[in-house]
Amino acid sequence: MGTLVSNSVYIALLHYPMVNRNGALVTTAVTNMDLHDIARSARTFGVKKYFVVTPIEDQHELVTRILSHWQSEHSRQYHPDRVEAVSLVQLARNFDEVKAVIRAEHGCDPEVVMTDAKLFSNSVSYADYRRELADPARAAKPIILVFGTGWGISQTFYPEVHRILAPVYGPEGPPRGDGSPEGYNHLSVRSAVAIILDRLFGQ
Repeated sequence: MGTLVSNSVYIALLHYPMVNRNGALVTTAVTNMDLHDIARSARTFGVKKYFVVTPIEDQHELVTRILSHWQSEHSRQYHPDRVEAVSLVQLARNFDEVKAVIRAEHGCDPEVVMTDAKLFSNSVSYADYRRELADPARAAKPIILVFGTGWGISQTFYPEVHRILAPVYGPEGPPRGDGSPEGYNHLSVRSAVAIILDRLFGQ
């Protein structure tokens, strides 16, 4: 599994196209914690690159300033582990830019694997997808795990998707839909990334 991860696994955090709680199409804001914490998870599990995808120029300027801080000589001396993790972050304005970077590296488009808190009829379990990735007969194709923000990824993105991973459930199982506390699964995206990477690539 180590060769697979280090050579061909990417993650992307989308800030567009997202939906809000009313189902409207929106662009969400990039947060400092998502940059740091997801980068550290990416580095821990050997992900090759972590794309932060937003079309808003002001957000690009903000992220660039944050990343520049972690490229300073002071940061390299006092926080080398953080610097190493944040070096995996790459900004993109849209998902086409992300695919272009991966295509230039591998000569083909990646398998796009969407994550979601909802269960789809064609969702694949982590155990099954981990077995697929470990199969020596599997074609050597890069994969990108796509994570959403806000209230989830808009259906306008679905034509890009090849596979959908099952939701992350705790011991209470899936939500019951009647307002009861059972089935609580409102994880932060930072937590979801760490859990999913561990399920697919952890020891």
